[in-house]
Amino acid sequence: MTDLTRVVIISGEGTEPGTIEPHTGRPTLRAIRARLTRERCGGDRWAQAIAHVTGHTGVSLETDDLVYWHAAYDRALTD
Repeated sequence: MTDLTRVVIISGEGTEPGTIEPHTGRPTLRAIRARLTRERCGGDRWAQAIAHVTGHTGVSLETDDLVYWHAAYDRALTD
């Protein structure tokens, strides 16, 4: 089971890089998926959620694929 206490939401429009924000809601998949739905605004925007695993490794909460955990994600969680 993935630790859902260190999750970032990355969202934006078009091909822009998007913004990185911490998920501050309940640490459940249901709450995170609900936030992604709101962020996507009915298809006008894109959004993804990444949970920290260890070191520089994260996991996409929608695809379960391992992804690179950027230093910017740590900064978003500590701001």
